[in-house]
Amino acid sequence: MLKKNRSKYAVSEVVGVVLLLAMTMTLFAVLNSNIFQFTNISSIPSVNLIGTIDKDNNLIILEHNGGESLEGTTKIIVTIGSDTYPNSTSDLLIDINNDKKWNLGEILEFSYKDIDIVGKQIRVMVIDSNAVLLSVVLKQGIS
Repeated sequence: MLKKNRSKYAVSEVVGVVLLLAMTMTLFAVLNSNIFQFTNISSIPSVNLIGTIDKDNNLIILEHNGGESLEGTTKIIVTIGSDTYPNSTSDLLIDINNDKKWNLGEILEFSYKDIDIVGKQIRVMVIDSNAVLLSVVLKQGIS
């Protein structure tokens, strides 16, 4: 009778591969949980805004012309010459439906009655969720 030769070396190779695979998966899981716990994904609102100057009434008008509604905490920064006037949408909003949000068709009005704009640049920025939604020069200044 012939005796079968059994090799015990194959078992140790399989155990080694399984242990290496387990260590790799554990390392990936730890890194994945550490990296993704710090990401704060905030979506930037998609919105279409139009800025104009009404010289007859001394108003800077921003119109919501489409896209998502903006909260009352959205920052509006008007710069006339070297002077900056920070506001929020709740300060300037003409709220048609009284929901305290800047919706489609609603406007913001910034009055510059007491401000001399002759020869000064007028710039408007709208900032929401730390993203600039609008940055526009409405009037060029004299250089």
